[in-house]
Amino acid sequence: MPDPATHPASRRFPLTTLVIAAVGTALLIASVRQAGWDNILAAFRSLGGWLPVVVLLGAVRMGIRAAAWTICSRGQGEAGIPWGHAVRAVLAADAVGNLTPLGLLASEPTKIVMARRHLSTVSSVTSVTVENGFYTISVIAMLLAGAWLMVQRADVPPALERLGEWAVGGSIVALAAALWVFRSRPALLSGAWQALARLRRKPPAAADAATAATVEERIYDVVHWPLARLASVGACEALFHVAAVTEVWIVLRALPGGSETRLIDAFLLEATGRFITVAFKFIPYRLGIDEMGSGSVAQFLGLGAPAGVARALVRRVRILILNAAGVLVLARHGKQG
Repeated sequence: MPDPATHPASRRFPLTTLVIAAVGTALLIASVRQAGWDNILAAFRSLGGWLPVVVLLGAVRMGIRAAAWTICSRGQGEAGIPWGHAVRAVLAADAVGNLTPLGLLASEPTKIVMARRHLSTVSSVTSVTVENGFYTISVIAMLLAGAWLMVQRADVPPALERLGEWAVGGSIVALAAALWVFRSRPALLSGAWQALARLRRKPPAAADAATAATVEERIYDVVHWPLARLASVGACEALFHVAAVTEVWIVLRALPGGSETRLIDAFLLEATGRFITVAFKFIPYRLGIDEMGSGSVAQFLGLGAPAGVARALVRRVRILILNAAGVLVLARHGKQG
């Protein structure tokens, strides 16, 4: 029997990762060269003591999403996951999602695994899925607002105009699909589970099928939640984006010549960053993509490409610091488990 480690299929994942990393590195180098290394260094020096504030805001954002998850996990006779444990799980999941090309396929199962001490399997899967649904809706709203504001400018480059049109079109399709799903309540999850079992040529266990059906039913029942609960989760997701825009605004204001930076500029740059995060989640840390996208939009907004590239690099530093904390949380969890 051939050694699995030497089988071509086993090398496919590392090879893909290497190719993505090489392309991302090339884009990063190109973006830095275009902006000018001296300009970027000057931007970092001007940021000075604001970097800890940026990291703190990033941690606050994770705490906000953890709060939304905590609210979603309550009900059905369960107290839900404690906020502190949810924060640790979000930190660990974000690190896993950024370190691998799997993105959400790696980060969200990490949350589910780390929530086992406080939630049943049904509650953990349901709450993680529902919170992601609320977050997705908030992202769609932000992308729609950003695209609308972008195309209002008379001098929009064709590439950015097409990007805005794609964002609007994709958002409308996603919202229409969500409305159809919650109205018709198709057996998506339980059907997918049965299809997977058939592909494996193994009949689905009755308990597993029942679990999938229960999770599916609870997800659809979100529309019947009390208005106060829905509003609380929605407020958390909105605060997440407010903190994100605030972070960008602080960075831009701290850069040379950034005293006249407007909140709308920060909003548009953050909307761009959110689009890049969603569209290129499969690329670890969006290496090179974030710098190129932010630099191009900052140039269009009149802030200069160095400001956009510096903002993306500051964001990357913040993510690396928080992901280091997430790796430590994950390692500690592994030792305890």
